[in-house]
Amino acid sequence: MSSSSIVLPVVMAAAELLGAAIFATSKSSLRRTILSCFGLGFAACIVLVDVIPDATGGHPFAYLTVALGVAVGLALLSQAGKHALSVGSAAAIAGMGLHNVCEGFVLAVAGPAMSSLVLVGAVAHKLPEGMLVFSLTNRLSSGKRWSLTAALSLLVPLGTMLTLSNVIQKPMPALAAGVLLAVLGSSLVRAIQASCLDATLLTRRAVTAAIAGGAVLAGLTCLVI
Repeated sequence: MSSSSIVLPVVMAAAELLGAAIFATSKSSLRRTILSCFGLGFAACIVLVDVIPDATGGHPFAYLTVALGVAVGLALLSQAGKHALSVGSAAAIAGMGLHNVCEGFVLAVAGPAMSSLVLVGAVAHKLPEGMLVFSLTNRLSSGKRWSLTAALSLLVPLGTMLTLSNVIQKPMPALAAGVLLAVLGSSLVRAIQASCLDATLLTRRAVTAAIAGGAVLAGLTCLVI
């Protein structure tokens, strides 16, 4: 196993936990809203420019699998009723967990050459994800939130130890990408609608800037790692 396969997964796991800590120590509700929107914008862009292209390359009927995932995500949200937020959060967390496993697998097979730029990119890549995971688990107790966040972050180094069968190597990430796309898109719409109901122009602008900033950072980190 190359040094990048060992060091990078550990750095990424630690960065995800650091992102969760940044969110957890934010006492202001406005700041938490902005961090959540930043994470949503980041995650949605990652799904579009990184997860879906990787999951569909060389896989027959790949985009149909993604479309099936979108349909599953929308069906979950539409049938959940008053529990839609909880179901959506659980689906998003499950999808992000699978994404972490696949990231570890990819790093073990063909990790990028180690450099300071790659390490910075890895940290910038996982910080917003940690913020988003912690924000999605706000219905759990503090202990359970940290346990779940830690478990998700450890899926990156765990993924370096797994050998994925070709039967699931492409279809499952594609299906998860579709579910994530539906759930994150729905969450973004709710966040924007909520900000539009706020009378403060500064809040609306802050939410928009946070979503856009997260998307831009996601695009930049995908160029590095």
